[in-house]
Amino acid sequence: MKVLGFILALFVAASAFGRLSDGKATFVVKDGKIVGTIQKGFHFNKEAPAAFAMKGVEIAPLVKEESQLVFAMPTKENEAFELGFYVCDDKKTVCEEHKITYVISGGKLKPASEVKKAEVAKPEVKATTGKVHKNSHGFIENDLEAAKTLAVKSKKNLLVDYGAPWCPACVRLETEVFGTKAFKNVTKDFILVALNADMSANKPFGKQYNIKAIPTVLILKPDGTELYRALDFAPADVYAKRIKDAKKNLQSTADLEKLAQAGDQKAIEALAVKAYNALDMETAVKWYRQIDSKSDRFASAETQWASQQARAEKKSEEYLAILKKWADLKPQSFTSVTATNEWAEFLKSEKKDLPADLKERLKANSEFLEKLTKSKADTVKWVESWEVSPMAPVERAEALSMWKVSAEALGQKEEVVRIQQELQNEVRSLKLSEIRPGEVMATLFYFRQAGLPELEESWLLKLEKANPDSYVPHMKLASYYVRNKAYEKALPQAKLAVELGEDLRLHNLKTLAEIQKELKQKDEAKKTIEIALAHPQVKEERFKDVLKSLEQMKKDL
Repeated sequence: MKVLGFILALFVAASAFGRLSDGKATFVVKDGKIVGTIQKGFHFNKEAPAAFAMKGVEIAPLVKEESQLVFAMPTKENEAFELGFYVCDDKKTVCEEHKITYVISGGKLKPASEVKKAEVAKPEVKATTGKVHKNSHGFIENDLEAAKTLAVKSKKNLLVDYGAPWCPACVRLETEVFGTKAFKNVTKDFILVALNADMSANKPFGKQYNIKAIPTVLILKPDGTELYRALDFAPADVYAKRIKDAKKNLQSTADLEKLAQAGDQKAIEALAVKAYNALDMETAVKWYRQIDSKSDRFASAETQWASQQARAEKKSEEYLAILKKWADLKPQSFTSVTATNEWAEFLKSEKKDLPADLKERLKANSEFLEKLTKSKADTVKWVESWEVSPMAPVERAEALSMWKVSAEALGQKEEVVRIQQELQNEVRSLKLSEIRPGEVMATLFYFRQAGLPELEESWLLKLEKANPDSYVPHMKLASYYVRNKAYEKALPQAKLAVELGEDLRLHNLKTLAEIQKELKQKDEAKKTIEIALAHPQVKEERFKDVLKSLEQMKKDL
């Protein structure tokens, strides 16, 4: 794969006197697609961004080669859209960005400037019906406005899935829940929308609804008022039941707050859950405390909030008191064991000795977990009783990991070795499949916990083979090889991740540059950094750390 550097000084000069690459690309309608060709002496930069943009939604080209760009054709005539791409000369002296607004008029592609304003039609409600792009599960993809139009016309609420293809829980929802009969039955009266959280066009949605983690699924009125929020993956039957229960009493936050002020306990609990699913732990704790809850979600919210306070404001005594509270309230529960382990790990991080009572708790938990994990069925039941997040199929692996933490805190070295062996046997026995890629991705953490890097690599290679056109397995393989300092193996994977991953191109370009730097490929790394720094998204807030890293690498090189 060729990597072309951007010469930024020439960009400025060209913009002042007319650009060398202007008019070198030609786009026409052919075989129901928009096909772009390039004049001799020039080429499309296939490493730089290229996209079809319409109504704020960016769609990557169907074909992206140096000699040709091919885009899907819009379904409507006389509606403006933008083609964005880079053209470079073969001498590699300039590489210039182009953004041209077109319309389809009379079956032909025309620059928008050549079409009379009166002919350029605004979207009509009836025109969107049946013409929006839907995925295999019936979700309208990356077109919130079209979905809202349909919702208004049909007087239905929207169900919005906000996720990303690299997120294990998001993939699990897509492959294990959305296609099931249970989910389809309970959501047939919604307009379904899927928004890729990595696309710039969808970032305002995430900001508007203060989404801090994915997958987040929202139920909205057609006007955008939030009625319900779910976080994380759950099995299809559980997820369908949640939606079914939520539909019985869909209310806005404002309406719930009015009821809560009047002392309505169900409204208070609904506000607590909604705040938890928005990862607003301070607000969740406020509501949970009003109903004297002893739920696992309250425990999770309170300990997370206290942990943040302890680290930000040095309120360690309050944090330890809350951990002790939950260790006492629900003895031998998932929550209690977690709180006890967190207590020990926090003191360790502060370089403090463990008090005698904590050691006794850790010892009791170790004995309990040793007995529990002898039965896989009992272990699964124990983990499933924790209401915060489902863990199938790694329930026993999680319990063994918790036991290992307790044993390590107590300094039981021989015990730790024995637990590690049990953990390795457990993850080797898991019945995984490439047709459930999200489940595989969620299990990678436990391969690392078990110290089985070769198992992690083998499953990533299986995912790569099963999904050759996805950037995700290549991105994860590149990261895996980097962690293991196998930079020669990481290089081709990182290049494929850049080539296939339009949504995370900046992240993948940074990884590629880091690998090239490690391999002493100084010139290639510099070119990759220049391509990244010329990317139109590089100044966005979400990429500030990537930008900082790229600029530092540029200085170092």
